[in-house]
Amino acid sequence: MTILNPNLRRLIAYFFSCFLPKTRNRKIDIETRKNIQSLQEDGLVVLDKFVTNTQIQEIRSYLSTKLCIDRHRPGNGKFSAPRFAHKSSIHAYYTPEDIVDTPHLLELANETRVLSIIENIFGAKPTISLMQIWWLFSGFDVQANLNERYFTHPGEFHRDLDDWSEIKLFIYLTDVDESSGPHAFIKKSHTWLLPPRTRDVDIDDNPNFPIENNLIKLTGEAGLAWLENSYVLHRSIIPKNKHRLIVAVTYTLFPLPLGPKKPLRAYPKPNQFNTYTNRIYLK
Repeated sequence: MTILNPNLRRLIAYFFSCFLPKTRNRKIDIETRKNIQSLQEDGLVVLDKFVTNTQIQEIRSYLSTKLCIDRHRPGNGKFSAPRFAHKSSIHAYYTPEDIVDTPHLLELANETRVLSIIENIFGAKPTISLMQIWWLFSGFDVQANLNERYFTHPGEFHRDLDDWSEIKLFIYLTDVDESSGPHAFIKKSHTWLLPPRTRDVDIDDNPNFPIENNLIKLTGEAGLAWLENSYVLHRSIIPKNKHRLIVAVTYTLFPLPLGPKKPLRAYPKPNQFNTYTNRIYLK
């Protein structure tokens, strides 16, 4: 997408939302309204008491039996992460087929509060376009990643441009502190006008934006969950001595080319999830 002005993008998103399905008689409670306001103003809202310890344990137990791939080095094949990850790998992703069967994930992605918040901001029912679970490794081979932008530009924050409206649900599956690659974002930056044809900012070199007072690094125990406007400037900090495992569910107005080309599974139970929202993954 070549249109980067956030105000113009919001207008285009609003136009498209007028023609997309909506939930009738949708009721929003006070807490949800507060979440909506925070997401609109700051670009991110933390979801309190969203995931239980039992759910995290069951998700981790399930994933421990699955193999990952390094999408940047497919020649490395599949491997069990993090134990048998190649030293050159920074990231390792679980496959879409395994992700869709992950315990509790579909229920969390379709949680009523989450869908209500996103639909209110989108102005239409969201589409679950992409679900990802991946490792971010510490101790990777530096020499093998001298051309990797994530590593060579540690102060660079970026925006996602996959759709006119895009919100992600993130969930930490491991405890994350300052040394284990916390997710970082610049509060309120989804409204900033960046230089023309620019979707990223190097915070070490750019004095033109109020970055210092708005830079947030999210740390917390496994289960910490939040919704984020993907147009907010964000990145993962390079981990120092701990690996990080994270879930990301991407909600958009329209399907993304990165998602499955056809549904991967049948619905677990009839009428359990909205068929429009889940049409990319379920049939």
